[in-house]
Amino acid sequence: MKKLLILLILLTVLAVAGCVEEEIDDSWGIQLKATEITPTGMTLVCKQFGGEPTGELLTGSYFLLEESINGQWLPVEMTPSEYERAWTDEAWIIPMNDTVEWEVDWEWLYGELPDGNYRIGKEIMDFRSAGNYDKNIYYANFEVTN
Repeated sequence: MKKLLILLILLTVLAVAGCVEEEIDDSWGIQLKATEITPTGMTLVCKQFGGEPTGELLTGSYFLLEESINGQWLPVEMTPSEYERAWTDEAWIIPMNDTVEWEVDWEWLYGELPDGNYRIGKEIMDFRSAGNYDKNIYYANFEVTN
């Protein structure tokens, strides 16, 4: 009986830890959602409601893709390239209490994704002035089915 109780406590702790891992302490009011998903891209919806950013919320073209493999998020392998890749330096404003959408095409970087569970990460900045900002990476989970 004692072993069963210990096992139940351990399983409860692991379940709670698994839930907490995906939660982000979001004082900026940001939520990302993947829509119109294809093996080569998607529409990424960014909602900003509430929160208390201390400056202007900005992002850019940079993103990363990770795949869920055996319960771990691992980087998606990039396609071979004979040239170095670079991101452009746009600063896209995320308006307060509003929704924006960005078209994301990853074929040039990752190729066509096979079936699987993925997440896209976007770096978002709470920008107050040059050299005075905070950054967080926000994620949206999605599934590719061909």
